Amino acid sequence: MVNVDSVTSAGQAVADFWQTLLASISQGVCVFDADGCVGQFNPCLPELLDVPPEFLASGPSLREIYDFQMQRGDFAGAPHPLDQPTQQASSDADPALVSEHCLRLRHLGRTLQVQTRRLPGAGLVQTVMDVSDYVQAEAGRKRANQLLFATQALAELGGWEVDLQHNQVTWTDGVYRIFETTPQAFTPSLATVRPLFTEESLAIYEASFQPSGQPTSTHEFEIEMLTLKGRRIWLHSRGTTTWENDRPVKRTAIVQDITRRKQTEMALRDSEARWKLALESVGDGVWDLQVQSGEQYLSPNLLRMYGYDDGELQSSVAELDALVHPEDLGRLQLDRQAHLDGITLTYSNEHRVLCKDGNWKWVHSRGMVISRDAQGRALRMLGTHADITERKTADALVWQQAHFDALTGLPNRRLMRERLIQEIKKCRRSGHKLALLFIDLDHFKEVNDTLGHDRGDELLVEAAQRIQRCLRETDTVARMGGDEFTVIITGMADEANLQSILPKLLNTLSASFQLGLDQVFVSASMGVTVYPTDTLEVDDLLKNADQALYVAKAAGRNRFSFFTPALQEAAMQRAQLTHDLRAALPAQEFRVVYQPIVTLATGKIHKAEALIRWQHPKRGLISPAEFIPVAESSGLIVELGEWIFAQAAAQVKNWRAELHPEFQVSVNKSPLQFENPNPNHIPWIDQLRVLGLPGESVVVEITEGLLLSTSNGVVEQLLKLRDEGINVSLDDFGTGYSSLSYLQKFDIDFIKIDQSFVRHLKAGTTDLVLCQAIIAMAHALGMKVIAEGVETAEQRDLLKAAGCDYAQGYFYSRPVNPAEFEAMVQRSEQALDSVKT
Repeated sequence: MVNVDSVTSAGQAVADFWQTLLASISQGVCVFDADGCVGQFNPCLPELLDVPPEFLASGPSLREIYDFQMQRGDFAGAPHPLDQPTQQASSDADPALVSEHCLRLRHLGRTLQVQTRRLPGAGLVQTVMDVSDYVQAEAGRKRANQLLFATQALAELGGWEVDLQHNQVTWTDGVYRIFETTPQAFTPSLATVRPLFTEESLAIYEASFQPSGQPTSTHEFEIEMLTLKGRRIWLHSRGTTTWENDRPVKRTAIVQDITRRKQTEMALRDSEARWKLALESVGDGVWDLQVQSGEQYLSPNLLRMYGYDDGELQSSVAELDALVHPEDLGRLQLDRQAHLDGITLTYSNEHRVLCKDGNWKWVHSRGMVISRDAQGRALRMLGTHADITERKTADALVWQQAHFDALTGLPNRRLMRERLIQEIKKCRRSGHKLALLFIDLDHFKEVNDTLGHDRGDELLVEAAQRIQRCLRETDTVARMGGDEFTVIITGMADEANLQSILPKLLNTLSASFQLGLDQVFVSASMGVTVYPTDTLEVDDLLKNADQALYVAKAAGRNRFSFFTPALQEAAMQRAQLTHDLRAALPAQEFRVVYQPIVTLATGKIHKAEALIRWQHPKRGLISPAEFIPVAESSGLIVELGEWIFAQAAAQVKNWRAELHPEFQVSVNKSPLQFENPNPNHIPWIDQLRVLGLPGESVVVEITEGLLLSTSNGVVEQLLKLRDEGINVSLDDFGTGYSSLSYLQKFDIDFIKIDQSFVRHLKAGTTDLVLCQAIIAMAHALGMKVIAEGVETAEQRDLLKAAGCDYAQGYFYSRPVNPAEFEAMVQRSEQALDSVKT
């Protein structure tokens, strides 16, 4: 008879055992009874399913559990696990309808593995395990494998390992692809792989096994092999070899299919060879530059082009650059660097190269970068030199013929117009003016008709040279055709600049021309227009000058005519004044007046300045300010100055006898008299000697501008005056370009303070300070000072207090004739004597 208590006790022990076991495992366990409801579950299950233990303890069915989980978002949007098409509503717990193994997502993103087993009789048991980490790791591994596979496929890479001890060869998928086969179709081994090597590649492969005395050695080579389809390919192999007892036991390598690169390189070499051969065959010289090192290959044809033999020039870009003309080198280097930097698609430059024989040869250099590094820096550049000397010579001749007159060598109409346009642009920027002159030779047709065209051509050439000599290098002289010339005078501050140029042009062209044995005379008519005074347009300037030329021709020739009416009127007045000046001296229309120079310390008059006056028979007294500039521009000042000196020298001889034995007369001398002395007149020193006068009887007054002259003749004349004892006075001091070095160099005796400083002289003014400074400076240099323009007693007293030596101005007397001057001196002497007594 069975003991019921014993059986019950044993069953309880078994139950406790299983309960303890289930509670200790990390998996969730759930037992469903025959009705499909939860009968038992271990403590881990609610945690894994993230459901309340109370819910499971209430004995829900499997569908109720799934419904709860579906509502909160489990299964990642998948259909309900029990919603099968053939399932009936009463079959919730039918074990046949429940999957035995599945993976599902929990609402918190974890992955659970659920396994279901049917129990003997009825019911089922489910185990639940969290496999999230495994699933994520497996997914990462798959992604890494996919990336590795894709990368190797793109790079045409593969891994190759050879176990030499066990005769085993292992390939990765990449190697199978490279050799156009699959693991199913081909099994790599030492024997099966050997036919894939060519004889040359096998020799390279075997030679790479060189013992190094180290456990491992490295290798790297490129070899040609065959695929399983018989296609030739190139491989790059790099790896390591393991050694034991100086014997290789294992080799591991990465291999890459470099067939396309090899084909490109070989095609490039073939193309390069054909290209060089083709260029050499047509006469071009070839150069090949290694950019980073500066090494440059020069082909034999290029060397012959410059007269050099092989080896005579160093293989460097600097060596060839050293032969480039200095005017062309900068542009060459800029063009080349622009291409090296990728700014231009190709390199192209024309320049001159010094040949071995010393001649310059024009070449056209072309080139292109054919390789760059990973950073885009140029590595290699190929190019050619083509001899273009003949083309350049022809181009220069064509340009010369198109822009210059064949007879005179002057610019022609086209080049003159281009220069006129450019000069107008310069004037717009600088604010200066320019003058356009049309010059037509008068009576030229008669020369051609009487002496022939050859003599006429000689005259045109000489006329062109004469016009050029009257102008500056910056001005343009052009021949328009026939006997017509055009002149562009640039950089003018105002129209006054033309006052000396226009008469000079007329004079030089009216002088005689010696044509062989014949002496002929022509003259010139000129039309003048000024930019921007007359117009702003090029075409209008040309029209204006042409119209002005017509006016000059119609007015009788041998003259100039301005287009602008106001300027034309002024020019006519100056022309009339010049004409009258020429007749005035022989007609004795000039007279000399004298202004006293008073000694401030004593009030005595022992000096005077000789000044000229012109009594015109029709216009009356003409101011020196009006006719002196005309006399200077026309050159008449030389003759006029000589006449004044002769009058003053004779007068000072009389006054030394009658007024004071040391009387001095100051005579103004124009810079033009120093630079172009009249050879028909006796020098001043000789005239004084003839009159028996010492040098100190005369003071020569000069302007500050003369001291800046670089003419040797001017310097020599000033030094001669000093050696003869003739004093030199510097007129209008402070208004020009005074320099202490010039004052000392030329031994100046007197400085005349310009009247612009004296006119407003009062106590406490800046003018007084300036006068005091000038006086102090002059005395420090051993010079005496004469103040001009003194008109008041206050000015006299201030100057006297400042230490000024002499004064001159209307306060004492206006310039007067000799008789009035003598009477004035006598009155002054009497007044001084009465003051003493």
